[in-house]
Amino acid sequence: EKQRRKTAGWERKGARGALEGPDNVAYRLAISACARGGDWVKGIALLNEMKEVTGKADVIAYTAAITGCEYAGEWQHAFSLLEMMIREKVDPNEVTMAAIISSCATGCSKGNNSPAAFRKAMRLLMVMKKDPTVVNPNIKVYNAAIRACAEAGNVDAAFKLLEDAEKHKLEPNIVTFGTIMTACERTGSVEGMKQAFQSMDERDITPNEIVYGAAISCLRKASLSGQIMFLLRKMIQSNLKPNIATFNTILISQTEGQHGTLETLLETYKLLNASNEAKPNRQTYRILIKACCWNKRPRGAEAFIRCMRQNGFKPDVDLYTMTVTAYEKAGHPLRALKLMECMEEDGYSYYSIAPLNAAVKNAVKLVNAVGKSFTDEYDDEQSKWESNFENH
Repeated sequence: EKQRRKTAGWERKGARGALEGPDNVAYRLAISACARGGDWVKGIALLNEMKEVTGKADVIAYTAAITGCEYAGEWQHAFSLLEMMIREKVDPNEVTMAAIISSCATGCSKGNNSPAAFRKAMRLLMVMKKDPTVVNPNIKVYNAAIRACAEAGNVDAAFKLLEDAEKHKLEPNIVTFGTIMTACERTGSVEGMKQAFQSMDERDITPNEIVYGAAISCLRKASLSGQIMFLLRKMIQSNLKPNIATFNTILISQTEGQHGTLETLLETYKLLNASNEAKPNRQTYRILIKACCWNKRPRGAEAFIRCMRQNGFKPDVDLYTMTVTAYEKAGHPLRALKLMECMEEDGYSYYSIAPLNAAVKNAVKLVNAVGKSFTDEYDDEQSKWESNFENH
C-alpha cells in the first residue's frame, strides 16, 4: 500500500479554494467592458445581478454602468442610477458626477431631448457647488459641464463656467479649452474662437491639434478660408500634425462659393502630401475631383481619379460621370473615351448610365466628324496648371 502524503488532511496555505462564481472585481470589469462596447443595457443588468449575487454594488461598479450611459447619451438612465446610489447609500465621487454630466452632453449631441439634458447637467453642477460635502466638483466635472454647453450650442455659458472654475481655484487645462473651442465650432462663433485663443495665451496653455481642428471648422462655417490657411501654417510651424479630417475641412472651405481658388486648393493638397501623418482618403479625392470638374478642369479631375485608384480606392460612378461630361463639354472627346478604360476596369458599364452614354456618343460623333487628323490638345496655360496635380 502506497504511503499517504504527510500533507493529506492538512489545509495548505495558499491552496486554491472552490470556485464560487463572479466576485466584485469580475463584475466591475464586465460592466466596464459593456460600457466600452456600447451595451449600456447589459451593463445595468450586470449591475443588478452583482447586487443579487454579492449583496451590494460599490461606487466603481455604479460609475462603470453610468459611463455606459454616458457613451450612449442615455442621460435619463444615468440620473436613475444616481438616485439608486443615493437610496442604497453608495457615495458618488467626482468621476461619477463627471460621467453623469457627460451623458447629458452626449444626449445633446444626439438630439436626445437636448434642452432638458442641458438644464439637468447645469442643475447637477449647481447642487454640487452649493453643497461640496456631497461631491466637490473638480476640473474634470467642470470640463464635462463645459462640454454640455458646447453640445447645446451655448458659448456664453461655456465661458462663464471657465470663469467659475477659476473662482473655485481650479486650473483649466487643454481639455477645457478644447471643449470651449468645440462650443465655438458648433455655433460658428469666430469671436468666441478668438477669445479662446487669447485666454489660452494668457494662461500659457499651448493649443493642440484638437483646438486647431475645431477652430478651423469654426472658420469654415464663417466662410473665412483665408484665415484657415493661416491657422494651418501655424499648426505645422508648431510641429503639430493635422489629421485628414482637418485637411478635408480646409479643402471643403476652399470649394465653397467664392471663398477659395483652385490654386489654394493645390497648395493645401501639397501640404497634405508633405504630411507624414495624414493621408488622402475617399472624401479627400471626392472634394478634389468635384472641384476640378466644377471649374472646368477635367484633366485635373482625371489625375485625381488615377491617384485614387493607385491608393486603393475605387472611384464612385458619379466621379467618372462628371469627369467624362466635363471632357465632353470642353471639347476633348479622346480623353473622355480614354477614361472609359479605367471605368470598365473598375466594373462600370457606361452604357447603363444615361449621362455617360450620351457623353460618349457625342464624343464619338465629334471624333468621326473631324477624322483621323483630330488632335486633342490643351492650351499651354491650362495644361501646365493641371500637370501640377498629376505631379503630386
